[in-house]
Amino acid sequence: MDVLSAMAVFVRVVDLKSFSLAASELGISSSSVSKQISHLEQHVGARLLQRTTRRLSVTEVGAAYHEKCQAILADVDEAENLVSQLQGKPRGLLRINCNMTFGQLLLSKAIPEFMAAYPDVQLEVALDDSDVELLKEGFDLALRIAHPKLPDSSLIARQIASIPLFLCATPSYLAQHGHPQTPEDLRQHNCLVFMLASNTNLWTLTNAEGSQTVQVSGDLKANNSLLVLQAALAHRGVANLASFVIEHYVEEGRLELLLPEFQAEQLSLYAIYPDRKYSPPKVSLFIEFFQGWLENNLQQKLHCQSRA
Repeated sequence: MDVLSAMAVFVRVVDLKSFSLAASELGISSSSVSKQISHLEQHVGARLLQRTTRRLSVTEVGAAYHEKCQAILADVDEAENLVSQLQGKPRGLLRINCNMTFGQLLLSKAIPEFMAAYPDVQLEVALDDSDVELLKEGFDLALRIAHPKLPDSSLIARQIASIPLFLCATPSYLAQHGHPQTPEDLRQHNCLVFMLASNTNLWTLTNAEGSQTVQVSGDLKANNSLLVLQAALAHRGVANLASFVIEHYVEEGRLELLLPEFQAEQLSLYAIYPDRKYSPPKVSLFIEFFQGWLENNLQQKLHCQSRA
């Protein structure tokens, strides 16, 4: 029996609380997972898991052993990473978690370029807007647009890009309801709210004279910016969305930027990863690559156009 492999299987079973989920993630059969756990229990001479047809629980010994296994596997990973660093050859599986819309519209375009440049690195990407427990769920890196919440002191958050927001609406909506001339005029408009943005329905606009915060309201609140975008394109109201979400529609003339003398808030993109003595080269390499990719591809044309 390969003890390290069995430890890795045991850790994923405990973290996911499921034999079948661990098997699916590891690409092996559920019977193979069960067999490795049984062999591991025989090896250590103790019951690690309590299994019934309805639930899976960890014994007291199993919980303590799980903690030690995590530490041992992390040490092995760091040792291999150190060798990779010295050889200058990033390799292995890189597991990334990213915001849904940002991943669909931007990360998806960068991934093929990274894979072409670094063929020894395999990628596993999950798009998810919920808070992710990196270590528990086995991710190497998370990309998040928002101020990061880091209850775990073992994590590092590094800001790698700023993403401007812009007020916009369709020409048809504006022809019917008028163009807002001041931030206060937004109170008279149907404002479409993206609930996961830090500003939600309090929109702050800044010009040379200072900042103004306006509480807006409307008939739509959604936790996905693409849903808000589609409502705006259907002439439903005014939206406050990230540049990468609307730039294509502004260029086509389907959306018009509002209050061009004001700058809406900016969002921050963070790379979040575990704080380890030896950061895996594949993680730092991807962060540097993606930061450079964003500098070249996160267009600022809207920023310039809104000041014209």
